[in-house]
Amino acid sequence: MTVQRNTSALSDQVYDLAIIGGGILGAGIARDAALRGLSVALVEKGDFASGTSSASTKLIHGGLRYLEQFAFRLVAESCRERRLLLDTASHLVKPLPLLMPVYDGDPHSMLKLRLGNTLYDWMSFYRHPSMPRHRSVSASEARKLEPTLPSRGPDGGRLRGAIIVYDCQMDDARLCIETILDAEQHGAVCRNYCQATRMDMNDQRVESVHVVDQLSLEEFNLRAKVVINAAGPW
Repeated sequence: MTVQRNTSALSDQVYDLAIIGGGILGAGIARDAALRGLSVALVEKGDFASGTSSASTKLIHGGLRYLEQFAFRLVAESCRERRLLLDTASHLVKPLPLLMPVYDGDPHSMLKLRLGNTLYDWMSFYRHPSMPRHRSVSASEARKLEPTLPSRGPDGGRLRGAIIVYDCQMDDARLCIETILDAEQHGAVCRNYCQATRMDMNDQRVESVHVVDQLSLEEFNLRAKVVINAAGPW
């Protein structure tokens, strides 16, 4: 997806912020900075969200697993962020039911999971109206819901039942692209297929980023007061 192909705007001024990388991290920084009134330029060597941001688990989770670590503040933060995404991007983020089977001998018994999920429901101050609370089902009900579920676990334990919990699933690539588009709507200049090849230094500070347009092979310098590397593993 190409937002615009004109790259001359990238070399016409000194930006407050230059971002290398057009995944969800770079896109989110660009949007946030543009909303704060900063002049922003973003370059991505391939297509937006072409790397990790289109190969995620696609889960927006509320942090249930962190309860075991007593990270209650993190759970509350995760639930709040999940609700924000459900409010602002409901066309991309949807509730997802998850079945947690319990077998004899499991370290997490039905009782422990019921108590943990009850606490989780109670802590979900930011629960969205579309997010149901957890519920427990019998072994026979669990098999009806998931016919391929083994009646015995890896250690031979009998299926005791299951807990149904709800998290969210999202379209990661579309979420990234829509964030890029919104950043542009608020003044950011975002260009894909523009590869940063080197950084030019002056007095131990990055003065400019040398960029090559991968389609036209045009080369130019992107100048900014601050440069952020959001290129992920690259």
